[in-house]
Amino acid sequence: MEAIPDDHPVWVTSAEGTAEHAVPDTAMAPGLELEAVCGARFLPAAMTAPPGKTCDECLAHLLVPAPREPEPRRLWRRYVAKH
Repeated sequence: MEAIPDDHPVWVTSAEGTAEHAVPDTAMAPGLELEAVCGARFLPAAMTAPPGKTCDECLAHLLVPAPREPEPRRLWRRYVAKH
């Protein structure tokens, strides 16, 4: 699931294991399967479950900014400057 800038991630522990995934707050729904920013789909553990190991893929999605498309105007300026 691709997080949008207005989403605030909530760390949720998976019921199937001990992994803790980042789920956009807009994707939270009680009693339903959740989809983490890494793409994992899981059922949430009970609120009394201890936190699990942080999912490395979720952490990477949150820490690495999405690649930006270069603006055509800047590319044109570089082309003109080189030629």
